[in-house]
This record gives sequence, C-alpha cells and structure tokens, in this order.
Amino acid sequence: MPKRAIYSDKVQKPSLPFAQATLAGGFLFACSTGRNLQGQFAIGDVRAQTQQALDNIRALVEEAGGTMRDIVKCTVYVTDRTNWAPMNEVYFANFAEDPPHRVSCIVTGLGSPDCLVEIDATAYLGKD
Repeated sequence: MPKRAIYSDKVQKPSLPFAQATLAGGFLFACSTGRNLQGQFAIGDVRAQTQQALDNIRALVEEAGGTMRDIVKCTVYVTDRTNWAPMNEVYFANFAEDPPHRVSCIVTGLGSPDCLVEIDATAYLGKD
C-alpha cells in the first residue's frame, strides 16, 4: 500500500522530519496541537487551542481532498480535567452533525507546558 506525506501551507512546518499528515489506503492520519502558523500556541484558553488544532486538521484534510465530515475517528488528549468541558464545547461545535468516533484521555503533559490539548484524527477519503 503506497503512502504519501501531506503538507499544508496553513499549518506550522514541523521542526522534526515528519509529515504533517499521511495518506495511505484511502485513510488520512493527522495530528495537531493548538499551535498557529507562527508556531505559537493559540492565545486564550483550551477553547482557543482546541479550535486551532481543529483548524490545522481541517487544513490538512482539505489539502488531501476531503472535508471535516470525512473524519471517522479522533483521539483527544487534554492535560487538565478542568479543561474537559470547554474543550468539548469547541470540539462538538466543529462536529455538529454526525460526529466521528472519539477516544479521550487526560494526560500529564504534551511536550510543552503551554500545550493544553492535542487531537489525533483519522479521515477516510476513499482514495490513495
């Protein structure tokens, strides 16, 4: 099964040599934190970071030829239980109809003390 790296000019370039997303067998695998194009975490709270992470994922899915409706599964990592409700508020506003399957975890850290949320998404695009 061939795979192809997907990059979007709307998402911060990775600092390490890895793809922003990978398309393989009709599936797109993408993951993002709330960093903006300049590499800074979205200003505000977990709501702003959740929206930025979803905007980044949207840009990658669209670059691969899909839409947010093509996302079939997300895993959401949140660093503080008190951020759960505000993260959900933004998350479900972005998936108002027919939301994808979701796994959620409270974690002790995400690589930076300023990172409050990370979202891993899988989209089915039905093509290679």
